[in-house]
This record gives sequence, structure tokens and C-alpha cells, in this order.
Amino acid sequence: MGDAWTRFAHARPWVRHLLFAVVLFGAWEVYARILAEPVLLPTPSAVALAFGDITVTGKLLPALLESMRLLVLGFLAALVLGIVLGLLVGRYTIADRTLSPYFNGLYALPVVALVPLVLVWFGFGLTGRVIVVFLAAFFPILINTYTGVRETPSDLLEVARSFGVDNELGLLRRVVVPATVPFMMAGVRLGIGRAVVGMAIAEVYLRLGGIGALIAGYGAVFRTAYLMAAILPLPLLGIGLTKLFARFERRFEYWRVSTAP
Repeated sequence: MGDAWTRFAHARPWVRHLLFAVVLFGAWEVYARILAEPVLLPTPSAVALAFGDITVTGKLLPALLESMRLLVLGFLAALVLGIVLGLLVGRYTIADRTLSPYFNGLYALPVVALVPLVLVWFGFGLTGRVIVVFLAAFFPILINTYTGVRETPSDLLEVARSFGVDNELGLLRRVVVPATVPFMMAGVRLGIGRAVVGMAIAEVYLRLGGIGALIAGYGAVFRTAYLMAAILPLPLLGIGLTKLFARFERRFEYWRVSTAP
């Protein structure tokens, strides 16, 4: 037993992931076949067949493309505004004292609680759903950027001034933004996951299209295997976007150390 555990601990990560998945889904398959009602807990094989069915019949791809459009629009808006406002509020005391209480209060609100209000104000079309995604992703990016600006070492700012960088734009470009990049990246990673959650909330709430419409439709008629198959793209999308962002983040590694002018 000890030797087997040692080999498992020293195996490649993908081997450990694969073995864990085999054990997990194998136990799920056995339990669901013997003890569970299919309507409550379908087997993984049934979920896989349902996923194949909605893929082959053409239901999944249009829904996924519609969801991706919503996700991209909302996340890009959150990314731009979150970074700009994070730099502004973090750098300037008057903006910090004026806006921070409101941002902190809104961040504490669950996005799902704001959905009815957003839809009353902005309607049930694309605009209202994009704003839900925006609200989900905006605050992690804003708060992490703000924290990064506040954590910028003051001695680096003094060194920059001693080298003749005495204007605010130069300090932002040469010191503040590079020092904030790790915090920004952490906020973006959090924002990606939150944006996927916001996308699902908006679409399930409205049932107008996308992955959320499939989830709501299959849930309403208790087709649990198809419901799980419709949910499956969401974590896969979150994992894929996070991995893609990790590759993109490595291109900015040099900014982490380039904080001197």
C-alpha cells in the first residue's frame, strides 16, 4: 500500500488526474446504477450519451456560440473599466474616499440579487444580460487592481522621481502599472470564473438562449442526464479560458520585475 501511494505521489500530474477521474466516475457509475433513481442521479455514461446527442443534433454549438458572445462582451467591458477605475481609485486619494465605499458595498451584493433590477432597467435582451456578466466580473478586477496600486512600493516612486520621472503619466507607465500587473492578473483570473457564472445566471434566469436556456429547459422537464450534459460546458469553458489566460499571462512576466525606470 505504501509503495503504491509513493508511486502515485510521484506520478506525473496528468496521471494522477486520470486515476482520480477513473475512481470518481467509476464509483459514481456503480452507485447510480445500483442505488440511485435515474431521474435524481443519472450515470456518467448516460450524461456522456446525452452530451453526444445534443452535440450531434446541433443544439449545443449554437447555444455555446451565443453564450460566448455574451461572455466576451461582458468580460471585455469589465476588464477595461475595472482596470481603469482600479488605477484611478488606487492612485488618487479623493477618488478613493469618494468611490471606495460604494464599490465595497456593491461587491458584497450577490449578482443574482441584482438580476431583476438590471432586467427592469435594461430589458430582457442582450444589453441586460451583458450587464449581468459585467457586474459579475467587474469587482474582482477592480479590487485587485486597486490593491496593486496601493501596494506599489513608495521607494520605487522616489527612485523614479530622482531619475527625472516627475509627471504622473510617467510614474503610472514606468512604476505603478508594472508593479500592479501581478494583482491585475489575479483579478482577471478571478473575473473569468465570475464572468462564466454571471453568464449562466443571466441565461438561466431569462431562458432566451445560450447554454442557460438548455439548462433551464431540460431542468423543467426533469431530463437530468441532459441537464448535466448542458451544464458540462460551463466548467470546461472556465478551465479552458483560465488555461488560455495563463499562457497569455506568461507574456507579461517581464513586467513583474521591470518596476524601475
